[in-house]
Amino acid sequence: MSGTRPIALLVTHGTLGEELIRTVASILGHQTEVETLSNTGLSADGLAEAIEQRLAGLPESAPVVLFTDLAAGSCGIASRRVGRGGRALRKITGVNLPMLLEFFHYRDTLSLDELLPRMEAKGKAGIVLL
Repeated sequence: MSGTRPIALLVTHGTLGEELIRTVASILGHQTEVETLSNTGLSADGLAEAIEQRLAGLPESAPVVLFTDLAAGSCGIASRRVGRGGRALRKITGVNLPMLLEFFHYRDTLSLDELLPRMEAKGKAGIVLL
């Protein structure tokens, strides 16, 4: 893959993002270039501002994949309000463990254009009615 390693930013309700990353680490080992942000105690405007601030603190040369848990929840809504600025920013909602494992396993070898559809497919495939 050419370019800079993508950074993951998980914006979730409560501690879901932290727990997902902790679980990824237990499977794949410690991960770097990953941030989590909780909506706890933040208004809709406050959450959008917190996302903007977090993005501003990341290297502009690195692409960012912004993961949220619920499309119609405060995290998903706030993420849609956030602009790209001068950086490569991709957004995906419905974050789950299979999706994150795909991201961290392949982010060094695939371009984002190749990786994002794989992540979406793995996320959907991880939902099985038994």
